[in-house]
Amino acid sequence: MWAEAHFFVGSPLVPGNIAALRLGPAGEPLGKWPVMALQLNPVAKKVVELLEPHIEKQGYELVSVEYRKGSRGSLLRLLVDRPEGGIALGDLEKLSPILGDLLDVYDPIDGRYLLEVASPGINRPLTKVEHFAAYRGRRIKVRTHAARDGRKVFYGELTEIGPSGIELKDEETHNARQFDFDEIQGANYEHKFD
Repeated sequence: MWAEAHFFVGSPLVPGNIAALRLGPAGEPLGKWPVMALQLNPVAKKVVELLEPHIEKQGYELVSVEYRKGSRGSLLRLLVDRPEGGIALGDLEKLSPILGDLLDVYDPIDGRYLLEVASPGINRPLTKVEHFAAYRGRRIKVRTHAARDGRKVFYGELTEIGPSGIELKDEETHNARQFDFDEIQGANYEHKFD
């Protein structure tokens, strides 16, 4: 399989404490939490299954995988960070050939594609339950598959995280809105520059 590699680094953001997960009276987690909260394209899901263990062994975290099929070639974007935040260009340069070689061996993508290994940047995507938990109490952006009250984009404070979804205090209406993970097309931390 043939792939090109590009490196991108955004401003790192150190996530909050993952201990924000809701716990029961004895300190046990409430319910079983899925690894990936948001639904992925089948190719992206396969890439996560194949590469995530290798990325973790290298001491990094696979934050998000995006796959877009094109007529001339496809794009596979891997957003990788250090668990404590702050990945550097050197880290991405080190990981890219390793990930490219693994993709060549596993061959999960038909045809030509461009491999992009990048930092999640300051407006970090939220794809896993632990990502949402780390940003509880912070401003996030949620994009839904279907419109709700004429809108598909919502900004607000992430107030609750559960095994099947989240609650957001909507900045526009000042009301609490619940979103199931399967209704969310994408979500990310949304830094507000004052």
